[in-house]
Amino acid sequence: EMFSSPFIMAIRTASVQEQMFLRAIIAEFRRLGLEEATFQQVYQQHISLCRIEGLQPPTMSETMAVCLRLGASRLLLTESSKNDLHMRVRLNVSQDDIMYALKEE
Repeated sequence: EMFSSPFIMAIRTASVQEQMFLRAIIAEFRRLGLEEATFQQVYQQHISLCRIEGLQPPTMSETMAVCLRLGASRLLLTESSKNDLHMRVRLNVSQDDIMYALKEE
């Protein structure tokens, strides 16, 4: 625990929806075979994961707020576009670090 990076600690203390969004990013990256996706692509994954987990899926604007909070904490890199749906989203931490931080204790 004491050797965990600030990013790992931030992931562990993130809200359920923020953690779910990070999982959705990884799922979408694996689906695409890329390290970047649009907000719309990640949002669709996020909704699917929420349903699988039995959680109430958030609205698109609530999910955008989650995305922007993760970007503000520097866990994500976001590139704005004229249309928020096409905003490009990338991770600023490794997928392995995210999976490690999210694994059950």
